[in-house]
Amino acid sequence: MKRFWRLTALLLAVLLLAAPVRAVYSDVPAKHWSYESISRATELGLVGGRSGDSFGFGRQVTRAEYALMLCRLMGWELISPETGSFADNQKPSKWYYSAIETACAHGVLPPIGTNIGPNEPLPREEMAAMTVRALGYASLAGVVQDDCPFTDVTTNPGYIALAYHMGLMGGVGRGAFAPQKAATREQAAAVLLRVYDRIHAELEQVTLAGSKSAPKDAVQAEPILDGSGRVPLAPRAPLERVYDAAVAAGPGGAVVIHTAPYNTTAGRTITQDDLSELLSRGATQVYRSSRYASSYLTNGRTLVWFETEEDIAEKAALCRLLGIKTLYLN
Repeated sequence: MKRFWRLTALLLAVLLLAAPVRAVYSDVPAKHWSYESISRATELGLVGGRSGDSFGFGRQVTRAEYALMLCRLMGWELISPETGSFADNQKPSKWYYSAIETACAHGVLPPIGTNIGPNEPLPREEMAAMTVRALGYASLAGVVQDDCPFTDVTTNPGYIALAYHMGLMGGVGRGAFAPQKAATREQAAAVLLRVYDRIHAELEQVTLAGSKSAPKDAVQAEPILDGSGRVPLAPRAPLERVYDAAVAAGPGGAVVIHTAPYNTTAGRTITQDDLSELLSRGATQVYRSSRYASSYLTNGRTLVWFETEEDIAEKAALCRLLGIKTLYLN
């Protein structure tokens, strides 16, 4: 009999763990558009309630709250340095101290000025900037500023452009973004969940070999040679070119990036065996771009551009965030 009850209790525990946990907050209307987002974000551990069974529905999200949410989303271990990075974040006893310092350490909150305002409402434009920085695209945001589709944006256009094309944040109607409007906690939950879904979205990578070619509707990123037939100073298919191709392809589309090593002296692609042989030479020097991580090598006369696994993974991650379904490696 005891064995029966142990087995029953074990089975019940397994069923409880396997069953989806639906977040229930007393202040979140079941018919509100954000209900599912708040529920899933809670299940994933990205957001939590404010007190008791209250979520804080309709309340403005603070800079500290969103910093903590991003730390959870990215899986960062919280740090607590002896001295805070901002004049108004110097008390380790505060609940937000570690969240602010961790976000700052990861470049989400650049240490500009003496105060950070942890308890201040978070403007929508700053939500876009913090989210994009957390994803690691601060540099890319600096070169896509002209791609912002909103007429009322004067600051952070690159961050907002990325957040928009990644499907994380939209406008408020008639070409407006309302950059200075404070974001709410339910909006924060929705943005976090969209990021999570994009990060974990399926991206098919197809290596083209021989006579196999990509479909005609696949958009090609810029090849190594520029319009004049010369090798550009930037690496082959830099991130902004991959971004351009992904935006042109649209969600669900396909992008082609060239990954075959290219010998600029001979003006032709080379095999992986040729590349391996060049890399094995002691006189060969390998240089890596500090900006895009695409690589080339030279031994004084030979210049070869190639893509490492890290380069391809970085570009694939960007395509995934932009909603691309298939990435062709040519």
